[in-house]
Amino acid sequence: MEIPEFESYQEELEWRFDRIADTLKVLAERSQRAEQFLSRGADMIQYKIPGHDEYSNLKGIFDDLYMRINTLEEKLNGD
Repeated sequence: MEIPEFESYQEELEWRFDRIADTLKVLAERSQRAEQFLSRGADMIQYKIPGHDEYSNLKGIFDDLYMRINTLEEKLNGD
């Protein structure tokens, strides 16, 4: 973005505040879209975990990851 020449400090401030306002609007729109996507719930995100026959939702994915991490920790600690 090219910064224009300004005739006064007031004009520059107005231009900068307009850019900030535009950026905040874009950020708010993106945030709203992310919230809408996430509000669909864990069932909207599906992944087929290697070694499983069916797809798992987000909860299932995290449960599987934590189980694998715990198994690795137990093996490393000799439990």
